[in-house]
Amino acid sequence: MDDASVFAQEFEQQSGRRDGLQVVAGLESGLDLLNGLLHARLDEDVKEVSGADSMLVPASEMRSLLRTKTEISLYQVAESAATIGRFGYWPAGNDAYVPWLARLVLNESPLNESHRQKIDGYLSRTARARRLIFTDVLVKVLPESRRAPLVLFLLFPLAVQIATALAFGDHPTADKLRASQIEQLPVISSCRECRGRVLENGTICRQCANPLWNTQWLTSAE
Repeated sequence: MDDASVFAQEFEQQSGRRDGLQVVAGLESGLDLLNGLLHARLDEDVKEVSGADSMLVPASEMRSLLRTKTEISLYQVAESAATIGRFGYWPAGNDAYVPWLARLVLNESPLNESHRQKIDGYLSRTARARRLIFTDVLVKVLPESRRAPLVLFLLFPLAVQIATALAFGDHPTADKLRASQIEQLPVISSCRECRGRVLENGTICRQCANPLWNTQWLTSAE
């Protein structure tokens, strides 16, 4: 039995649902894509605009990459967990989703205790407080992220929520969440390639980089 099947089986046992493989595939592809896109916006895009730090050696850049992607994953787990509670995708009172998803996206078994504590810390806060804490964490592990467009940090939590809704087969909610993103950055609905519509998890628009738009689009309203 492969890893996806194992995670799907665990999911179905805990949730009482029968779409474990769909949910696992959706969460893996959706959150992994968003993780990579956010890092690119915070690091590669900022360096392209502001210039790279010539003092960083490859080993330092690799450590920074790993730390940043881990911190993004921890926040994604918390935001996804808040989403399933908000929209009723998971049985109330069952707290198995957090360690299950964390193992899925972090490839940790058992889950690192410090990572569990960080996730729990996020979940004890409001959505706005989670976002502000996450922004502070990113600045510590990736200082250049302070130069990223501020709207990026408003769009990302919604992007995680959309990926979660899609994984659970809830396209109407995903569309409503996309409408909230368009309120934050109206220009994203004018892309000639995707028209700002919700794309399936793991899919990216070649023109605007929907589901997490490139710097050209993020700064178009500045």
